[in-house]
This record gives sequence, structure tokens and C-alpha cells, in this order.
Amino acid sequence: MGHLFNESIRAETDSSGRLTAYEWRGARYTVHEILKAYGGADDARIYRVRVRGEDTSVAVAELAHAANHWRLRHLFSA
Repeated sequence: MGHLFNESIRAETDSSGRLTAYEWRGARYTVHEILKAYGGADDARIYRVRVRGEDTSVAVAELAHAANHWRLRHLFSA
């Protein structure tokens, strides 16, 4: 089961704009794989990603990106 958060995050991207990591509630999560992306490029876009936390825990996160603002929508145990 996943948990709904819908909280703001600080996203990190590489020079090409690809999501590489994010910070949430004082912890940093590294994006290891983008599993799925959907939504229009001009509209809000949703990303489902596999992440690894600082404590090496693995999870699947669903992130939303719209108007240069990122949110953690859901977090699932992997």
C-alpha cells in the first residue's frame, strides 16, 4: 500500500533537465530509475520513480511537476 502525501519537495535535475534526486522532510532521495512518466509536456507531468534513501532503503515515489514546482504525491514500499 502507498501513502498519499501531496507535499512540496526540492527537486534536483542534471544539465539536461532529467530528475536525479529530491529532498523531502530533511532527507535526500536519489532517483535510480524513471518507471513511468505521463501527462502533457506543457501541462502537469507525473513521474513514477524508483528511489534510494540515505539509509539505503528503496521505494517507489510518484512525483508531480507543474510550473517549476515539484510535489511528492505518493510513496510506496518497494
